[in-house]
Amino acid sequence: MDKKTRIITVSTLLFLGIYCITCGALYPSYQEAHTPKTVFLLVEEKQIGVKKEVELKLKEIETEVNVPLSVKIADYLEEEVSSEILAELKLDTSEVNVQQPGEYTYRVYYKKKVFKGKVIVKEKAIPEPIVQQTITLRSVTIKLGELLSTDLSTYVIEPLTEEQKLKMTLDLTRVNPNKAGKYTYTISYEGAYYQGELIIIEDQKIIEENKNNDSESKDSTEGQNEEEQKKNQ
Repeated sequence: MDKKTRIITVSTLLFLGIYCITCGALYPSYQEAHTPKTVFLLVEEKQIGVKKEVELKLKEIETEVNVPLSVKIADYLEEEVSSEILAELKLDTSEVNVQQPGEYTYRVYYKKKVFKGKVIVKEKAIPEPIVQQTITLRSVTIKLGELLSTDLSTYVIEPLTEEQKLKMTLDLTRVNPNKAGKYTYTISYEGAYYQGELIIIEDQKIIEENKNNDSESKDSTEGQNEEEQKKNQ
């Protein structure tokens, strides 16, 4: 092989080598540019547990002497809590003396936490006395043979409402309207009994005539007695 041929052969091999190297370098870029890409995104979710502190608001309990306290813990809480928390609560009212008036402390325990509340024990309230309304009865006078009135206003001095009349019971069973004289009648009202006087008189004219007749007979009797005395003398 002469020198010229050798140069051409070496040059051709060198060119082919460079070409192959270049193609090898460019092919991955070409393939990447013309190949669809699939992207895998891995998301790692981490849940961080946050412990919520339980804070209980307790009621101020008011009660009276000798009234037992409730044993339900829910009655001492200002706000509702879940059944899970409620099941873990413990109530302590050992320091409260319901037999003695005063202010006491009770406790509610939740795990290692302690919540304090107040119990006020008061004396029993004394009910105000009921002022019973009283009535005043009249002294009633009627004529012999006159019908007895059943109207309560006839017998009671105070003005009466229809409601008051319904609560009253009039008793005239002791009165004989056909015989002159003094009688008593009663009215019961709100558990109390009242007694009044009822007088039955004869007709006024008859009474005056009787008086006149009595006077005339008395005068005649006195006259007869005087004449007899004179005769005896």
